[in-house]
Amino acid sequence: MDLRFYGGVNQIGGNKILVTDRKADARIFLDFGMNFAVHAQYFEEFIQPRTANGITDFIEIGLLPKIKGIYRRDLLEFAGLEKHEDVEVDAVILSHAHLDHAAHVSFLDERIPVYCNAITHSILQAIHETAPRRLEYEIINYKRRPLLNYKDKPIPREFRIVEGRFKIGGLEIEMIPVDHSVPGASALLIHGSDQTIAYSGDLRMHGTEGYLTEQFLERLKQAKPDIFLCEGTRIDETDRNNEQYVRDGSGQEITKARGLVMADFAFKDTTRFMTFLELAKNSGRRLLIAFKDAYYIRKLKTLIPSLPSLDDESMILYEEKRGSGTFSDRDYYWWEREFLNRQNTVRPDYVSAHQNEIIAAMGYYDVTELIDLKPTEGSIYIKSASEVINEEQEFDMKRLKAWLDHFRMGYHHFHASGHAPQADLARIMGESNSGKIIPIHTQHADMFSSLVDKPIEMPQLSME
Repeated sequence: MDLRFYGGVNQIGGNKILVTDRKADARIFLDFGMNFAVHAQYFEEFIQPRTANGITDFIEIGLLPKIKGIYRRDLLEFAGLEKHEDVEVDAVILSHAHLDHAAHVSFLDERIPVYCNAITHSILQAIHETAPRRLEYEIINYKRRPLLNYKDKPIPREFRIVEGRFKIGGLEIEMIPVDHSVPGASALLIHGSDQTIAYSGDLRMHGTEGYLTEQFLERLKQAKPDIFLCEGTRIDETDRNNEQYVRDGSGQEITKARGLVMADFAFKDTTRFMTFLELAKNSGRRLLIAFKDAYYIRKLKTLIPSLPSLDDESMILYEEKRGSGTFSDRDYYWWEREFLNRQNTVRPDYVSAHQNEIIAAMGYYDVTELIDLKPTEGSIYIKSASEVINEEQEFDMKRLKAWLDHFRMGYHHFHASGHAPQADLARIMGESNSGKIIPIHTQHADMFSSLVDKPIEMPQLSME
């Protein structure tokens, strides 16, 4: 078996790991995500990859490796690059739906099947259906470039919904659920012709479904993988704040709040959503959510029955002012219009008049809504996401604080990460019964050797 790393090396995210087993006659990618760190080095709000240039900008900057036989033929032709007759990879397996693991599937030849579980597929569908079409997010389907007619039918990508054990060529693969900050996250065991490889994906043990990661660890002990590709996002961090920490800290501040409560959290994190819904119920408030979030929750409920119905009396839907400013149906996307006339859909004037009865699931990009919501004295903003990690986010935080200061809103931070901290990573690796460990999805690969008494092999980034 041969491993090549086209992402996830000395960086958090962007995983693109090619596994080749010639005896098993199989070549598969473990994830095919976007590297947001590299993207941010070259691009920002007003400097973006040129859709009119197709795949060229992404390859030139190093966001995509120069690999033959995997990319969409329309993009290769458009860029004047050599096209292929047959694809040279058998499949991509997605560990979960975060875009740093899945976004660049958008560029792949549609004949390469994408394997994932039903929840991951449903999340990717919800993202696709509620966002404007962009070249780098055409995961579910794509439109042929050059795009001369916007009415052209999209070309579907082949998704194969799997769970448990399945085969690709001569490889036998186990998809094993783990706990992470998005539902449906999985680790993988790949049984090849002469070796077994374990792939952690992204995981934690301190979440409400930490038992899933414990079960994965038990399976590792039994399987005794030759190689363990282990993520190390937080290998340099020691705090183990869990969901109870978020619930307790946020709950105390919500109890003291006299006006509006804004809760900023990643909505794909259904665990965090349920935490704030519970806090709303316990405090006699209702959780206000955007139409996009309502669409997401309803779509996932068929697969995650514990999620609430949109008719839950503790939830209300937010009809924000758009377009003409008259709340005309034409101001909203087709998929939003079904939410417009619901009994529990409200507008800004209602929120402003009842703000001490509401927790608004809003974040940084919603701060202009505060002008219409008119928060009163005693209003607060709870950030339940990771703190500032780069210069761009520092500017965002300063801008956020300016808005909060303007409206005299208090700021609080309570978060539990989707990634395991140092102690848990050391335990997972130490008890894994693996032959050697390869650090991935980390900026601190050098720390692995000090935490576990196993051979550590540093991966090398390939671009061709």
